[in-house]
Amino acid sequence: MFSIKQTGMDRLDIVMSGKLDTEGMKMVLDELVRKSENIENGTMLYDVIDFHLPSLGAIVIEFSRLPLMFGLIKKSGALRC
Repeated sequence: MFSIKQTGMDRLDIVMSGKLDTEGMKMVLDELVRKSENIENGTMLYDVIDFHLPSLGAIVIEFSRLPLMFGLIKKSGALRC
């Protein structure tokens, strides 16, 4: 399970549990980008519950989207965690 909620104008709360596969990683990264579009100098709260390493396919997806993730961090003023 993975959920992302915007709990304020500058904050995202992220809950992670279980293992991400290829399709799950695609959905999570898309949701993270979408929900952080209007946040600048924001913060993230991570709640990790029984989290397992992602599948190899999910890691490949994550690496393929690194430029997008770096852009997100740069745009957001390096979201504070």
